[in-house]
Amino acid sequence: MKAYTVIAVSALLTITTSAQAEVYKWQDELCDMQGDFDEQKYSAEQIKNSHNVLDRLTRLNLKSISPPMNIKELNNTFMDDLRALIAEYKQVKSDVEQLDVVPEAQQYKQQLLKSIDGEYDKNRLMLMAHVNPIVAIDQSPPMCKHYIESFLDDETAVQNEWKQLIKDRIQQRSRYDKSRLQPYLDTEMGRYKRQKTLNAYKYARINLVALGFSDCVNRQVYRADSQIAFDNYDQLNKTLFGESLTMVCSEP
Repeated sequence: MKAYTVIAVSALLTITTSAQAEVYKWQDELCDMQGDFDEQKYSAEQIKNSHNVLDRLTRLNLKSISPPMNIKELNNTFMDDLRALIAEYKQVKSDVEQLDVVPEAQQYKQQLLKSIDGEYDKNRLMLMAHVNPIVAIDQSPPMCKHYIESFLDDETAVQNEWKQLIKDRIQQRSRYDKSRLQPYLDTEMGRYKRQKTLNAYKYARINLVALGFSDCVNRQVYRADSQIAFDNYDQLNKTLFGESLTMVCSEP
């Protein structure tokens, strides 16, 4: 089934009245669409909000926060980032909670809220790993704790965990891309040796969070499946507009 991404619905929708029902028109990147809907059941605003919810299930909703990848970034304060993240999360989640959607889209609204929670948890834990690793360890998924538990130990423990991370990444690459393993191995080991020479302890912490802990947490938090969201978008439109749904699409 072809996937359609709704964009700028609020600016593009048009509503006209026919003798039988309200006509709702909107556009995405390729298609002009319209359908009749029962104004006794739904409002145009509810339909717009429902489309918006499904669209947002296929993308990130919070500003992307990248973990530090060099010493200069590591030395910057993270508390400002953490406060900004908390404020943004509260505002974005409040905005979604207040969206009035059609009854059939209530479950997608809950999925979006859960997805926003997942984004927030991942970003917060990544920052907290540097700000307060004790809290990060306590609140992290069990399988991710080992990447930063060494932060509470000595420098040798941190170095050993970094070495293990490099070995694990090389082993993982060997499972699915053996033909390009040697170039990857040369690059990975070259970076490891260079960073170890520059500042072994700080680069160990940088890599354990950015390449180990952050990726692990990202795999554990909730994220909506994009293809399922696209399919649900199609199904919702069929429910709302029935056989009146029409679309005219240009070739991609």
